[in-house]
Amino acid sequence: MRLRDLLQEAGYDVFWDQSTPAGRDWDSWIRDQLTGAKLVVVLWTKASVASPNVRHEAIIAREAGKLLPLMVDELAPTDFPMGLFMVQALMIGRSQRQLNAVREKLLAEVRARIGEAGAGAAPAPRRRRPRRRLLIGLGAGALLVAIALFFAWPTLVFILFPNTPPVSHAQVAESVNAETLARQRVARAAENDLSGDQAMMGSSWAWGAGQLLAAAPDEGRTLGDRYFAYLRTVENQECGCYYSDSIPHSIANAWVILAAARLRRPIPARLLETVLAAQHPEGWWMISLNAVRSNENAAVHPTALMAIALSEARRAGIVPAAQAGAVNAAIHRAIVWLNRGPPEGAHWSDYPNNDRRTENLVFAAYATVATRVAGEAGDSHAADAFIRSAAALPAATEQFASGAYVPLTTGGRFFDDYRHPAAPWIGAASIMAYKQADGSQRRELRPLIRQWLAIDFGDENLLRQDWLTGETLFLRSLAFRTLAADFPE
Repeated sequence: MRLRDLLQEAGYDVFWDQSTPAGRDWDSWIRDQLTGAKLVVVLWTKASVASPNVRHEAIIAREAGKLLPLMVDELAPTDFPMGLFMVQALMIGRSQRQLNAVREKLLAEVRARIGEAGAGAAPAPRRRRPRRRLLIGLGAGALLVAIALFFAWPTLVFILFPNTPPVSHAQVAESVNAETLARQRVARAAENDLSGDQAMMGSSWAWGAGQLLAAAPDEGRTLGDRYFAYLRTVENQECGCYYSDSIPHSIANAWVILAAARLRRPIPARLLETVLAAQHPEGWWMISLNAVRSNENAAVHPTALMAIALSEARRAGIVPAAQAGAVNAAIHRAIVWLNRGPPEGAHWSDYPNNDRRTENLVFAAYATVATRVAGEAGDSHAADAFIRSAAALPAATEQFASGAYVPLTTGGRFFDDYRHPAAPWIGAASIMAYKQADGSQRRELRPLIRQWLAIDFGDENLLRQDWLTGETLFLRSLAFRTLAADFPE
């Protein structure tokens, strides 16, 4: 409908098969319209390439020299009906914004085929000698090939040059610029958190402000002194760590380490010892640093985030020399554990263990990101699992809840209702796994990457949840760093 409106606004007379007159034979009517049309536009989608009717109409139009194909979905050469892939198509996408971006190219292509809207029939050409006609035909053919290559290049480039980055420098720059206001907002939120009454704040902002500062370190750098002064007032004297939701939450303490790494500040002295001691010999952490050490409490998200936190601390050079060996060993154990699993991958059955397996596909994304940031494996099992699961991933909703009880060593149980974010990790994992994927798998990942880079930071769902905006910004920074390393050109 958007395409029809665009062409009609340009002055062209447009018909389509949704307007079949009542009582008319559909097949005969379509044939009449195809015969009488000056130009036949075919929209290629994942569904239309499989439609016998659409394919038949496209072939009729191609044989009559009237076919103008347009791509709505990204399709591989093998997706097209035989003989129709070489008629290259302009990508118009599924959104009004994408169509607007190619509007002038599209109208120029229409004008090149049938002239300006409302123009009468061209006068009959004079007879020319065969040789001249042949030269003109060859020239026109070369021009058409050049035009086809121009419009098909966004798809062909990935076939001809498989190591091409999934997005251009311009797209990355546009995505980074789009974050500016969000980073400023996140920094203001951190300042508001740290400006509150500390008696009422309790220790919760060790997590909250730490996450926001890690997401926008440049904008929040002036808050570093205030944040670490605040940490000294809420440090738990028994563990040297920080409580949130009445427990020494492993994710909260990971964000404290990440804030230290991003601001290039020393890690609170006892915190690192406590975190290292809380890791299970197999490599995992639990949602609470004082949870009962039982395999059913082994948690993918805390393990992935803690491995990233320690890796970022190591990268920032803030790990004390005396603990460097222990930190390296802890990172290695965590990555080995995150990359275990059955050969088919993406079916982790650990905490939170329930009958729904969709979140386990997201756990593959957590493991992929942690593995890449830690630099422990070039080709990882987690990335293989994520790549194979990309087509089956659940919708990238903002979060899903754990909904599990965790027994503590202090007695009693903690009810974990932590909301695990999905979209930020799926987007980052798509970029980090891209170079490991083959050609067909990259076709599955590219739309995820482009959709993620085009996040609307004015979306109220993000803006009303500063923690989610912060986690998104932090993971995007890791993904952009990976892009720069994988595709430096």
